[in-house]
Amino acid sequence: MIRYIWAVLFLLPQMALASSDLKINKLYGTVSDQNDLKGLAGVSIFIPELQKGTLSQTDGSYQLDALPNGSFTVQFSYMGYETVIKKLQLKDSDLNLNVNLVFTSVTTQDVVVSGGFPSSQHENPIKISVMSKQEFDRLLTPSMGEKLAHIPGVDLISRSPGVSSPVIRGLSLNNLIFLNNGVRLENFQFSVDHPFLVNDQGVDHIEVIKGPASLLYGSDAMGGVINIVREKPAPANAIKADVSTEFYSVTEGFNRNIGVKGSRENWFWMLRANQQSHHDYKDGNGDYIPNTRFNSKGLQVGLGLIKNYGSFKIYYDYLRPKLGMTNEESIPLVRKGLLKNRFWYQDLSQHLIASRNRLFIGDFKLELNAAYQFNQRRLNGNPESTTFRLVDMDLNTLTYDSKLYFPTSEGTEFLVGIQGMHQTNRNNKAPNRIIPNANIDDFSVFALYKKEVNFWEWQLGLRYDNRFLYVPEQEAGGHSHSEAEVHDEHEEMVHINRKYNNLNASIGTTYHLSENILLRTNIASAYRVPNLAELSQHGMHGSRFEEGNTNLDPQKSIESDLGLHYHTQKHNIDVSVFYNRVYDFIYLAPTDEISPEGTGFVYAYDQQDAKLYGGEVAFNVVPFSFMKFHSDYAMVISKYDDGKALPFVPQHKLNNELRFILKGASFFDSPFLNLSWKHAFRQNQPAMFETETAAYNLFAIQMGTSLKLGKYTTNLVFTADNIFNEKYIDHLSTLKSFDYLNQGRNISLKLTVEL
Repeated sequence: MIRYIWAVLFLLPQMALASSDLKINKLYGTVSDQNDLKGLAGVSIFIPELQKGTLSQTDGSYQLDALPNGSFTVQFSYMGYETVIKKLQLKDSDLNLNVNLVFTSVTTQDVVVSGGFPSSQHENPIKISVMSKQEFDRLLTPSMGEKLAHIPGVDLISRSPGVSSPVIRGLSLNNLIFLNNGVRLENFQFSVDHPFLVNDQGVDHIEVIKGPASLLYGSDAMGGVINIVREKPAPANAIKADVSTEFYSVTEGFNRNIGVKGSRENWFWMLRANQQSHHDYKDGNGDYIPNTRFNSKGLQVGLGLIKNYGSFKIYYDYLRPKLGMTNEESIPLVRKGLLKNRFWYQDLSQHLIASRNRLFIGDFKLELNAAYQFNQRRLNGNPESTTFRLVDMDLNTLTYDSKLYFPTSEGTEFLVGIQGMHQTNRNNKAPNRIIPNANIDDFSVFALYKKEVNFWEWQLGLRYDNRFLYVPEQEAGGHSHSEAEVHDEHEEMVHINRKYNNLNASIGTTYHLSENILLRTNIASAYRVPNLAELSQHGMHGSRFEEGNTNLDPQKSIESDLGLHYHTQKHNIDVSVFYNRVYDFIYLAPTDEISPEGTGFVYAYDQQDAKLYGGEVAFNVVPFSFMKFHSDYAMVISKYDDGKALPFVPQHKLNNELRFILKGASFFDSPFLNLSWKHAFRQNQPAMFETETAAYNLFAIQMGTSLKLGKYTTNLVFTADNIFNEKYIDHLSTLKSFDYLNQGRNISLKLTVEL
């Protein structure tokens, strides 16, 4: 079945080429300042559906050639001005589109691509949080995960800067989906020790859906979706390059990156490489936390062809991290101050090749996407012991999806789609098995309808999913995070052959009370199939003996969201509240059975209904042209029906930031100064296996500027995090059981040269 689907995916572009109308259109015009009507130079004009764009000339004029027939979204964006988003229809003729931009002091809406239809923030019934390229590039953190934690409602389960997993509104791991440029990542995400493998370089922006998204993304999207959107191609007929170096004092580490990309009228290419090297981090006492070191190298390649009958893109991502593991065995072995991973580390490899295509067939648009991932996970222990390699697994994943966009009429959009996955997990010659050999096959169909009626914008969707899970009869797996287990002659056997199916629906609306005020509301269902560990675990996992349960039912949930947005040229406010009812939440609990290993009680997977509720508030005000104040607050409360709390629910957090935007002088351009304060409230509702966590405060200062040196631009950013060297432990730190503190004062410096 998979072979036939892949054949269709790759043959359809050729079929469309033979039958498409080969008309070529042109979009051109002028971008001006609305006050004085003078042309603006350097405005970005970009069409997300085509991944094609250009920059306006010195007089504000622009031109995009070789555009196909169809309906598209075009975004006009320029620093300091409100982003303008236009819907346009091209049909066998050129289009003259002149745009006036309005000066604004607050962050404006952008086109988001994770909600089904490319659209503005104000059109979506679900608030999609966006971290812009500028915000992302200025945040100095050793890894991607720590950047994500700056988005309200997103937190981080962390063992070290290199080993972390995101949390959205109290849900994590297999309750979230992580996308790399729209491709669902699969890399054993059932454990807090298994981070999502994604490169933190070459990023254009990040989109976060907070809440159920199973309608568009299927099983596991109960808590939300994180989409890392890759950098845009170079403007037409240009070559761009950049080199950057980052230094972090807390890990005595470096991040290095180099990228180059080019574009012609109808095609583009891009190439990027990066390397990371970090020692064990230092806490607020100046002590090294043993074996939190990590090293990584990565490569990204992209090619694209844009013709009047469609756009065709192929991407390759490679990532090879080596992540130290802090445990009882590694602590006495590692030496502080060393960089190389030698004892107790994960040696990981991730290859991702993705083909993303869009065809224009008359007034229809057909999206055809396919991807292959190869993830190799190795856990290495003590090289001086008899068994060095303790775990060795290969995960092969084929994913595909296709969406057919019907011709749009005034205020109406409609699409139908299919998605699928074929996945195999195989254990190699290593003594420990985290999960058994298994095959997983997914197939789903869905539809999404959007309608604008007066001041209302409605969105409705329906989806049906199938999953087939097959585990051939074999020894049940265990994984100790210690020396290789000794297996007896009467091993427990596991065999699973199950089919799961589910129907999900969503309905939401945005009501524009005025030009500046809108209300959002959405009700959506979601589900999650039990993962392989929950179904089949039988053995030591860390210091516990864990027992899977083949009779587990899928988790299901219904969430209600309500949001309010208000904006002017000097203020904006976003308020979001939610209530998430989860049925058959899967959790691990102790039994009264004694472990066969003699290490205490057996811990077994069980299920219980639960609820999570809370919200986020974000506020921006610009009292003066040179000053901006930002504040946000996020909270989530969780409870099982028996009154106990769910695991990995973060502390309530309040963030405040005062930003000064200074006038440039000489060759200095856009210097800035940021002062920030984060307060994490006391967590006094710990879950099973957790303890209460004290409140803490973190202060930071950041400054930077751009330097214009001829044709080159140099960007400098300096950051001092935790400037008062607070000695604290975050509630989601998995090193809390060792009484190890979080990171101390960190002085960071980033130098970027744009060529």
